[in-house]
Amino acid sequence: MFDYFNIEQWIHTIEGLDTSLIYMILFLSGYLENCIPPIPGDSVTVFAAIMVGTGRLNYFAVFFAATAGNLAGFMTMYQVGRFLGKKFFLEKNYKFFPRESIEKTEVWFNKYGYRIILFNRFLSGFRSVISVFAGMTHLRRRKIIPLAFLSACMWDGFIIYGGFLVGDNFDEILNRYNTVVLAVVLLAIIIFLLRKIILYYKSKNEHS
Repeated sequence: MFDYFNIEQWIHTIEGLDTSLIYMILFLSGYLENCIPPIPGDSVTVFAAIMVGTGRLNYFAVFFAATAGNLAGFMTMYQVGRFLGKKFFLEKNYKFFPRESIEKTEVWFNKYGYRIILFNRFLSGFRSVISVFAGMTHLRRRKIIPLAFLSACMWDGFIIYGGFLVGDNFDEILNRYNTVVLAVVLLAIIIFLLRKIILYYKSKNEHS
């Protein structure tokens, strides 16, 4: 009944893929996450890091693929912002590049300058906006590239190492995870039934 919530199945499915394909998916997820914000690139990186801990993938290859994807995606959006310009994004007010976020990013740049680029990977929800804003304001590439690279290195190094530790203790954590998920699902069912019962009697009393 609860097989859908079993993380082990997801791990085994990914492990069954060709190694070079996994690295390619890792690169693409990092790239597209910067271009299309809803894509969960970090989740893919964590899964890959877990496989480093289990011995399935190489640590440095995972780090290189994730970092290269993030940097390539950042610079792609930088070029998009540089080509289209600030006026275009302010007028369009896109869902993932809203006017409010662009204006807030501008305040940050005015206050902190290029240091925002160094920590862009840690600013969830603003990563893509920061890269686009850097391009639309024509910030210098020779400063942008090393800072964006260092930001990707710090962030990917952090989550890959964390995933590696999980993978190194995978069996123990997996058993606890499945137990917790089962308990959460059962609790959700109980809460759902209690709400239904309460609403039923509340409705009955109102009509009596």
